[in-house]
Amino acid sequence: DFRENMRQLVQKVSTFGRAFNPNFVVLAENGLGLVSKANPQDDSQFFPARTYIRSIDGVLQPNLLKTLQGPAKGDADVKEAPTITEARKRLTANVITAQQMGLKVFNLEYANKAAKTDQTLRTSASKGFVAFVANSPQLSNVPRYPKSAYNANSQSLKTLHQAKNYLYIANSQGFGSASDYVQKLAMTNHDIIITSVFHGRTALSKLDVQRLKYKKLGSRRLVLAEIDLSSAATYHYYWQAGWGVGTPAFISVPFIEDPDRYRIAFWDPAWQEVLMGNPNSYLYGIIDLGFDGVVLKGVDAWRYFESGGEDQ
Repeated sequence: DFRENMRQLVQKVSTFGRAFNPNFVVLAENGLGLVSKANPQDDSQFFPARTYIRSIDGVLQPNLLKTLQGPAKGDADVKEAPTITEARKRLTANVITAQQMGLKVFNLEYANKAAKTDQTLRTSASKGFVAFVANSPQLSNVPRYPKSAYNANSQSLKTLHQAKNYLYIANSQGFGSASDYVQKLAMTNHDIIITSVFHGRTALSKLDVQRLKYKKLGSRRLVLAEIDLSSAATYHYYWQAGWGVGTPAFISVPFIEDPDRYRIAFWDPAWQEVLMGNPNSYLYGIIDLGFDGVVLKGVDAWRYFESGGEDQ
């Protein structure tokens, strides 16, 4: 049961992080597909996955509005496959379940025009979503528009549920040095910053993370680190000489679009040891650097394995 295996892994991450910090934030990217379970006797009926839901604080879903809205009103000739329509209905139901169960829903969208950005931010807010509108999927810069964080506020954050906006930078190399990167982000007023632990191949320092925790206004915000639960790359610090497909057993096939990155049998205890098994593990390092929590990437990898190896 790949879905349940992923739920259990997320729960383990949460338990590990909260053992060090009771307020450790866990945000599941592409995690909406796991908030409900099908009734074993009737797969047309669903109920909340309560243990999984309790283990996270929120879900972050790329292209959430775009997916929920479907084809534009003027696209009368566009006919969707029944499977796509059904997937939209299930996503809508999962959003409702997540919100009713107290999870914060974060929306990640893309736009290059101010009008589209404004519309996306307003619509997201009206649905109770916290949105970030990036100008490209690379997530490699601070958008020039809007000039300040949407719904910026001067209050310090104590919990994820207080957030009204966020900034997501997955690739920081275009900012110059690590100090340049930290300085650029320190001059923003977003409630949450999501970033990679690494600037290039070098990890951010404890001082870097501490500086990121304060907005330009001076109030406290949350700083979350990415951690991928279901893929590994040859350029990651933990990759060892001799590793490859099947060695260790948890390394599966490479991604077609990135041959240096491999799919991982995320349920394998040996892989989970890399993630959080000892003081050299990824999650332990994130906690030691002082991050307020994590954004779990690859939570939707169950789809690939459940489909028998087909990209969804």
